[in-house]
Amino acid sequence: MFGRRSCYGFVPVVRLVLIYMNKPVFLIVGVGEATGQSLARRVAGDYQLVLVARSAGLIDRLAEELPGTLACTGDISNRQQWPALLGRIVEEVGVPARILINTESAAWGEYNELDIEQFAGSFDVNATGLLQTIQTLFPDKSRIAADTRVMVSSSPAAYNPPRHFLGLAPSRVAQRVIAELLDETLSVNGLEFSVFSIDGAIDEPKMRAMLPDKPTSYFIAPDDIADEMVAVFDREEFPIASGISGESSFAKR
Repeated sequence: MFGRRSCYGFVPVVRLVLIYMNKPVFLIVGVGEATGQSLARRVAGDYQLVLVARSAGLIDRLAEELPGTLACTGDISNRQQWPALLGRIVEEVGVPARILINTESAAWGEYNELDIEQFAGSFDVNATGLLQTIQTLFPDKSRIAADTRVMVSSSPAAYNPPRHFLGLAPSRVAQRVIAELLDETLSVNGLEFSVFSIDGAIDEPKMRAMLPDKPTSYFIAPDDIADEMVAVFDREEFPIASGISGESSFAKR
Protein backbone atom coordinates (compact mmCIF):
# COMPACT_ATOMS: atom_id res chain seq x y z
CA MET A 1 0.00 0.00 0.00
CA PHE A 2 2.75 2.44 0.91
CA GLY A 3 5.72 1.22 -1.12
CA ARG A 4 9.28 2.19 -0.36
CA ARG A 5 9.67 5.68 1.06
CA SER A 6 12.78 7.80 0.83
CA CYS A 7 13.72 11.20 2.22
CA TYR A 8 15.40 12.16 -1.06
CA GLY A 9 13.63 14.11 -3.72
CA PHE A 10 14.70 11.90 -6.63
CA VAL A 11 12.55 9.03 -5.27
CA PRO A 12 8.79 9.65 -5.19
CA VAL A 13 7.55 10.26 -1.64
CA VAL A 14 3.99 9.50 -0.58
CA ARG A 15 2.67 11.05 2.62
CA LEU A 16 1.54 8.61 5.25
CA VAL A 17 -2.12 8.07 5.91
CA LEU A 18 -3.48 9.44 9.17
CA ILE A 19 -2.84 6.28 11.21
CA TYR A 20 0.91 6.67 10.69
CA MET A 21 1.03 10.46 10.90
CA ASN A 22 -0.48 10.24 14.38
CA LYS A 23 2.30 7.99 15.66
CA PRO A 24 5.41 9.42 17.33
CA VAL A 25 8.58 9.35 15.25
CA PHE A 26 11.41 6.97 16.14
CA LEU A 27 14.73 7.79 14.45
CA ILE A 28 17.39 5.08 14.35
CA VAL A 29 20.77 6.34 13.14
CA GLY A 30 23.15 3.58 12.11
CA VAL A 31 20.96 0.63 11.14
CA GLY A 32 22.99 -2.53 10.69
CA GLU A 33 22.31 -6.25 10.56
CA ALA A 34 22.32 -6.59 14.35
CA THR A 35 21.05 -4.07 16.92
CA GLY A 36 19.59 -1.46 14.57
CA GLN A 37 17.61 -3.97 12.54
CA SER A 38 16.30 -5.76 15.64
CA LEU A 39 15.16 -2.53 17.26
CA ALA A 40 13.45 -1.41 14.06
CA ARG A 41 11.43 -4.61 13.90
CA ARG A 42 10.65 -4.40 17.61
CA VAL A 43 9.17 -0.87 17.56
CA ALA A 44 7.70 -0.72 14.06
CA GLY A 45 4.11 -1.19 15.18
CA ASP A 46 4.21 1.61 17.73
CA TYR A 47 6.14 4.34 15.92
CA GLN A 48 6.63 6.07 12.61
CA LEU A 49 10.09 4.72 11.83
CA VAL A 50 12.93 6.62 10.21
CA LEU A 51 15.98 4.46 9.44
CA VAL A 52 19.36 5.95 8.55
CA ALA A 53 22.43 4.09 7.31
CA ARG A 54 25.38 4.88 5.08
CA SER A 55 24.23 2.31 2.51
CA ALA A 56 20.72 1.75 1.24
CA GLY A 57 20.43 -2.03 0.92
CA LEU A 58 19.26 -3.08 4.37
CA ILE A 59 17.17 -0.04 5.21
CA ASP A 60 15.44 -0.20 1.83
CA ARG A 61 14.50 -3.82 2.49
CA LEU A 62 13.21 -2.91 5.93
CA ALA A 63 11.21 -0.04 4.46
CA GLU A 64 9.54 -2.48 2.08
CA GLU A 65 8.77 -4.86 4.93
CA LEU A 66 7.70 -2.41 7.65
CA PRO A 67 4.78 -0.24 6.48
CA GLY A 68 5.27 3.50 6.63
CA THR A 69 9.02 3.33 7.27
CA LEU A 70 11.18 6.13 5.89
CA ALA A 71 14.62 5.00 4.69
CA CYS A 72 17.44 7.53 4.39
CA THR A 73 21.06 7.07 3.41
CA GLY A 74 23.42 9.44 5.18
CA ASP A 75 26.63 9.77 7.15
CA ILE A 76 26.53 11.32 10.62
CA SER A 77 30.17 12.39 10.24
CA ASN A 78 29.48 14.59 7.19
CA ARG A 79 29.14 18.00 8.82
CA GLN A 80 27.64 19.65 5.73
CA GLN A 81 25.21 16.98 4.53
CA TRP A 82 24.06 15.61 7.89
CA PRO A 83 22.09 18.69 9.05
CA ALA A 84 20.44 18.90 5.63
CA LEU A 85 19.33 15.28 5.87
CA LEU A 86 17.92 15.80 9.35
CA GLY A 87 16.06 18.84 8.07
CA ARG A 88 14.42 16.77 5.33
CA ILE A 89 13.41 14.14 7.89
CA VAL A 90 11.77 16.77 10.10
CA GLU A 91 9.99 18.26 7.09
CA GLU A 92 8.68 14.84 6.04
CA VAL A 93 7.58 13.28 9.34
CA GLY A 94 8.30 15.76 12.15
CA VAL A 95 10.76 15.95 15.04
CA PRO A 96 11.53 12.52 16.52
CA ALA A 97 10.23 11.66 19.98
CA ARG A 98 12.68 8.76 20.28
CA ILE A 99 16.21 8.60 18.87
CA LEU A 100 18.79 5.83 18.91
CA ILE A 101 22.32 6.79 17.91
CA ASN A 102 23.77 3.41 16.94
CA THR A 103 26.95 4.50 15.15
CA GLU A 104 30.55 3.58 15.87
CA SER A 105 33.95 4.40 14.45
CA ALA A 106 37.37 3.35 15.71
CA ALA A 107 41.01 2.84 14.84
CA TRP A 108 42.63 -0.41 15.93
CA GLY A 109 46.19 -1.39 16.70
CA GLU A 110 49.07 -0.52 19.00
CA TYR A 111 49.48 3.15 19.91
CA ASN A 112 52.25 3.59 17.32
CA GLU A 113 50.19 1.87 14.61
CA LEU A 114 46.93 3.79 14.94
CA ASP A 115 45.84 5.56 11.78
CA ILE A 116 45.46 9.21 12.75
CA GLU A 117 42.77 9.89 10.16
CA GLN A 118 40.70 6.97 11.44
CA PHE A 119 41.31 8.05 15.02
CA ALA A 120 40.14 11.60 14.27
CA GLY A 121 37.20 10.18 12.32
CA SER A 122 36.03 8.30 15.39
CA PHE A 123 35.42 11.66 17.08
CA ASP A 124 33.48 12.91 14.05
CA VAL A 125 31.16 9.88 14.27
CA ASN A 126 30.92 9.22 17.99
CA ALA A 127 31.14 12.69 19.50
CA THR A 128 30.72 15.54 17.00
CA GLY A 129 27.91 13.71 15.17
CA LEU A 130 25.91 13.37 18.39
CA LEU A 131 26.23 17.06 19.23
CA GLN A 132 25.37 18.19 15.70
CA THR A 133 22.32 15.91 15.68
CA ILE A 134 20.97 17.55 18.83
CA GLN A 135 21.84 21.06 17.63
CA THR A 136 20.00 20.46 14.36
CA LEU A 137 16.88 18.71 15.65
CA PHE A 138 16.44 20.87 18.75
CA PRO A 139 17.80 24.34 17.99
CA ASP A 140 15.42 26.04 20.45
CA LYS A 141 15.27 24.34 23.83
CA SER A 142 12.07 26.20 24.72
CA ARG A 143 10.28 24.32 21.91
CA ILE A 144 11.36 20.78 22.81
CA ALA A 145 8.38 18.45 23.24
CA ALA A 146 8.01 16.82 26.64
CA ASP A 147 9.22 13.21 26.97
CA THR A 148 11.71 13.35 24.12
CA ARG A 149 14.39 10.72 24.62
CA VAL A 150 17.79 10.04 23.05
CA MET A 151 19.69 6.80 23.58
CA VAL A 152 23.35 6.40 22.62
CA SER A 153 24.40 2.82 21.92
CA SER A 154 27.79 2.51 23.59
CA SER A 155 30.15 0.11 25.35
CA PRO A 156 32.23 -0.23 28.53
CA ALA A 157 34.93 1.70 26.65
CA ALA A 158 33.00 4.83 27.56
CA TYR A 159 33.54 4.20 31.27
CA ASN A 160 36.43 1.84 32.03
CA PRO A 161 38.25 1.10 28.77
CA PRO A 162 40.77 -1.71 28.31
CA ARG A 163 44.16 -0.40 27.18
CA HIS A 164 43.85 -2.03 23.75
CA PHE A 165 40.79 0.21 23.12
CA LEU A 166 42.98 3.31 22.69
CA GLY A 167 41.62 3.86 19.17
CA LEU A 168 37.98 3.77 20.36
CA ALA A 169 37.76 4.71 24.03
CA PRO A 170 38.63 8.44 23.80
CA SER A 171 35.78 9.18 21.40
CA ARG A 172 33.39 6.93 23.35
CA VAL A 173 34.28 8.78 26.55
CA ALA A 174 33.72 12.10 24.76
CA GLN A 175 30.38 10.85 23.47
CA ARG A 176 29.30 9.81 26.98
CA VAL A 177 30.33 13.16 28.46
CA ILE A 178 28.43 15.04 25.74
CA ALA A 179 25.32 12.97 26.45
CA GLU A 180 25.62 13.52 30.20
CA LEU A 181 26.12 17.27 29.88
CA LEU A 182 23.27 17.60 27.38
CA ASP A 183 21.06 15.70 29.79
CA GLU A 184 21.98 18.10 32.59
CA THR A 185 21.24 21.05 30.32
CA LEU A 186 18.11 19.90 28.50
CA SER A 187 16.26 17.39 30.68
CA VAL A 188 14.40 20.26 32.35
CA ASN A 189 13.13 21.18 28.88
CA GLY A 190 11.92 17.65 28.14
CA LEU A 191 14.93 16.17 26.31
CA GLU A 192 16.60 13.29 28.17
CA PHE A 193 19.58 11.09 27.36
CA SER A 194 20.69 7.55 28.18
CA VAL A 195 24.06 5.95 27.40
CA PHE A 196 23.32 2.27 26.74
CA SER A 197 26.43 0.14 27.29
CA ILE A 198 26.51 -3.19 25.45
CA ASP A 199 28.97 -5.16 27.54
CA GLY A 200 29.95 -8.16 25.47
CA ALA A 201 30.16 -9.59 21.96
CA ILE A 202 27.06 -9.05 19.82
CA ASP A 203 25.81 -12.05 17.87
CA GLU A 204 26.41 -10.87 14.32
CA PRO A 205 28.34 -12.34 11.38
CA LYS A 206 31.58 -10.35 11.75
CA MET A 207 31.84 -11.07 15.46
CA ARG A 208 31.10 -14.75 14.90
CA ALA A 209 33.86 -14.87 12.29
CA MET A 210 36.30 -13.29 14.75
CA LEU A 211 35.36 -15.76 17.50
CA PRO A 212 34.56 -19.00 15.64
CA ASP A 213 35.18 -21.26 18.65
CA LYS A 214 32.81 -19.49 21.01
CA PRO A 215 29.40 -21.05 21.83
CA THR A 216 26.15 -19.22 21.14
CA SER A 217 25.82 -18.45 24.85
CA TYR A 218 28.95 -16.29 24.62
CA PHE A 219 27.21 -13.75 22.39
CA ILE A 220 24.48 -11.23 23.20
CA ALA A 221 21.52 -11.69 20.86
CA PRO A 222 20.46 -8.51 19.00
CA ASP A 223 16.81 -9.22 19.87
CA ASP A 224 17.73 -9.25 23.56
CA ILE A 225 19.51 -5.93 23.15
CA ALA A 226 16.47 -4.47 21.38
CA ASP A 227 14.12 -5.71 24.10
CA GLU A 228 16.25 -4.12 26.80
CA MET A 229 16.52 -0.86 24.87
CA VAL A 230 12.73 -0.69 24.55
CA ALA A 231 12.38 -1.43 28.26
CA VAL A 232 14.73 1.49 29.04
CA PHE A 233 12.93 3.83 26.65
CA ASP A 234 9.63 2.91 28.34
CA ARG A 235 10.75 3.47 31.93
CA GLU A 236 9.02 6.22 33.84
CA GLU A 237 12.44 7.70 34.63
CA PHE A 238 14.90 7.59 31.75
CA PRO A 239 18.31 6.62 33.25
CA ILE A 240 21.41 8.40 32.07
CA ALA A 241 23.31 5.10 32.36
CA SER A 242 21.78 1.86 31.10
CA GLY A 243 22.85 -1.29 29.30
CA ILE A 244 23.06 -5.03 28.93
CA SER A 245 25.83 -7.56 29.58
CA GLY A 246 26.46 -11.18 28.69
CA GLU A 247 28.87 -14.05 29.14
CA SER A 248 31.46 -12.14 27.13
CA SER A 249 31.28 -9.11 29.47
CA PHE A 250 34.52 -7.15 29.74
CA ALA A 251 33.97 -6.90 33.50
CA LYS A 252 34.44 -10.68 33.77
CA ARG A 253 37.84 -10.68 32.11
